[in-house]
Amino acid sequence: MPGFFREFILKVASRCNLDCDYCYMYRLADQSWRTQPRVMSLDIARRIGFRISEHVRPRGFRSAYVSLHGGEPLLPGVEFLDTFCQAISEAADDVELRFAMQTNGTLFDDAALELCRKWRIRVGLSIDGPRAANDLHRLDFTGATSFPAAERALRLLSSETGRPVWGGILSVIDLKNDPLEVYAYLRSFSPSSIDFVLPLGNYAARPPGKTDLNSTPYADWLLTIFHKWFHERPQTTRIRKFTDIIRLMAGSAQCSEEWGLGPKELIVIETDGTIEGVDTLKSAFPGAARLGMNVFANAFDDALAIPRIRERLGGREQLCEVCRNCDLVAVCGGGYFPHRYAPGAEFQNPSVYCSDLDKLIREIHRTVSAYINAIGTTACEDNPAERGE
Repeated sequence: MPGFFREFILKVASRCNLDCDYCYMYRLADQSWRTQPRVMSLDIARRIGFRISEHVRPRGFRSAYVSLHGGEPLLPGVEFLDTFCQAISEAADDVELRFAMQTNGTLFDDAALELCRKWRIRVGLSIDGPRAANDLHRLDFTGATSFPAAERALRLLSSETGRPVWGGILSVIDLKNDPLEVYAYLRSFSPSSIDFVLPLGNYAARPPGKTDLNSTPYADWLLTIFHKWFHERPQTTRIRKFTDIIRLMAGSAQCSEEWGLGPKELIVIETDGTIEGVDTLKSAFPGAARLGMNVFANAFDDALAIPRIRERLGGREQLCEVCRNCDLVAVCGGGYFPHRYAPGAEFQNPSVYCSDLDKLIREIHRTVSAYINAIGTTACEDNPAERGE
């Protein structure tokens, strides 16, 4: 049976205090959150710890990644999360759990920072840019801005105290925002990483600005940032899309869930203990992430036998014919799995962003190759031995 899981995304809270209009959990096709308990119980946490150990130890691993997710994972409160981390860690039986958290930042304060320092929780902060950019989508249920609270978290994480646990920024692209203004704002806090995220869309629900599938508005937006970022010296902020593409072009098999043909090693556990496929599949259709399994009745190995999980785990043979025969497939990997959905053919399609990915990869390849060639030419000109003299 192929594959395994090293990253476990836990929906510790099924609700959120924001009402972001692009949210795949609450605003798109699958509305199953409505039947979930608000908070994951400690009994489920302990069972997950046992299941993680059961899954990874026979494969020779002594560590696994656990992401506290939601909804908003800070809604249950710092004291509960402290107890939660203790419960799952004790149940993991000699497996080191490396924690992460993805938060909207509105509840992130000094107490939350101390929790993250205690458990070495790497914090990803969701913020879309300066106030005007962030307020396009990231409002609360009264329509009020979330920006001041999110920026407070940004300042706290970028402080000397916060930086050791700060994983980086997640920012959803809106084509109406000026890419360089967004980048300049986020870059001003010197994050170690920025991930510019394509809006979740597919052939049934086209992304904003993609009425023409041959158009490349998202590649153009990203390339505006890329050409600035690539020539920055020193280059202290990693932009995940760009570094993943460059690494894959260089032959690396290591990348994020979004790129390449390597194995996709994450699985999701819902608030009630249900084991699901990647949570962003909820953007495709109701039940797209559902596996019919839970942590009390099923081991994580059981999920590896599910056809949709095996399809998502990666490999050229799992892709549609168009992608299998494409010269870029080793880099794009057929595109992010949820972006491939079309009614009837399900996920056996190129990404709805295929034209954007094509342009983005080819332009990054051209730019990097030209830079390397220029370095080689300069070195040769400076070294008589290299010229054969």
